[in-house]
Amino acid sequence: MNGPMILPWIAHKAGISEARAEELWRESLCHATDVTGWVGTSDYWEAAERHLHKLIGREIKSNCLPTPEISGWVRLQSRMAHLPLLAAENCSVAWARLLAARAA
Repeated sequence: MNGPMILPWIAHKAGISEARAEELWRESLCHATDVTGWVGTSDYWEAAERHLHKLIGREIKSNCLPTPEISGWVRLQSRMAHLPLLAAENCSVAWARLLAARAA
């Protein structure tokens, strides 16, 4: 069974092999048959494509596990990126309290 002509491109963009993409496509066709009950209709192809994208998304997530060194670095960068926002929030809270104290 031939998959769609765009399947190798999708596999390359997702970082999976073409053979794995063809397996996922076959699984999507089976799912579409179960869901629609018909083969070859526009609903069938739409269901197959939707399920293929869902399966490829799961495949990408299962292959993307950050290493401890990278995740620690990312966490540090995230915390450092939030520091200016925290400082601005603290300044605005202090300013609001000062104005409330003067008004009272």
